[in-house]
Amino acid sequence: RAALEGPLYAPTLRATLGEAEAALAAAGLAARSGWLSAPVVGGRSWLSHATLAYGLTIPDQTRYAAALASERRTLYDVAAASGFRTAAVMPAITLDWPEAEALGFDSVLDAEGLEYRGAPFNWVTMPDQFTLAAIDRRLLHGRAREPVFAQVALISSHAPWTPIPPLLDWDALGDGREFDVWAVSGDAPEVVWRDPDRVRAQYRVAVDYALRAATAWVARRSEAPPLVVLLGDHQPAPFVSLTESRDVPVHLIGPPDLVAAAEAWGWAEGLLPAPEGPVWPMAEFRDRFLRAFSAREAASL
Repeated sequence: RAALEGPLYAPTLRATLGEAEAALAAAGLAARSGWLSAPVVGGRSWLSHATLAYGLTIPDQTRYAAALASERRTLYDVAAASGFRTAAVMPAITLDWPEAEALGFDSVLDAEGLEYRGAPFNWVTMPDQFTLAAIDRRLLHGRAREPVFAQVALISSHAPWTPIPPLLDWDALGDGREFDVWAVSGDAPEVVWRDPDRVRAQYRVAVDYALRAATAWVARRSEAPPLVVLLGDHQPAPFVSLTESRDVPVHLIGPPDLVAAAEAWGWAEGLLPAPEGPVWPMAEFRDRFLRAFSAREAASL
């Protein structure tokens, strides 16, 4: 929420979302936006991901382990039972990830599986634009008749927020080495992080890049448009957000008939949530989503 309302960030990011909204509309797509309240702040993003998936507030590792061991169905379990192929696109995963099966994923595209051959951007293994392009090649190509329900964890907006590349020509992307010149550009994190003002400036640039990459990818897929939930999973640390709020923006983007199914949610049309719009606990999203987009409402979600 700080990114869209804080004076250090809002002018840039609201302008970017305005431009993206126009591009999506030109591609025949609709959008609605609202607010969710995250269970964490400043890190531990997997707890927000699990909260969204299980429809339970999961603020710590103990409850995370309990949810994984439970019989509670995730969004991905429900999708699999409904005929979708479920996948997790996780560019930050570089080791074994045994939680994937419990979360309901049929397959995982981790850092190795995404086949990035460029240099890392410090902690960030690959830029978001490459991850999104790899989805087309590695997950969606040749699967026109097989519906996919995927979690995609983009990471260019993760600290240390330096360096950040520009968006490149999508049709010119290869194995990732075209990003190398930017992977070694600018000051190192240990230099940037000596100055809180520079950290905040880099946060703005990083979130702006993530939004531009994600919305451009959706617009490019207008001939076979997906339904996309674009979510900020948690606020940054308070010294960056300059607020104690845990609210995060969430955007529903896709074909107008599908987006219209969420009309009763009270979300604002377009990519800018209403300042006074409803704020749901993140745990409520799962059941509201299932009720809006299921062919029939199950007796027990």
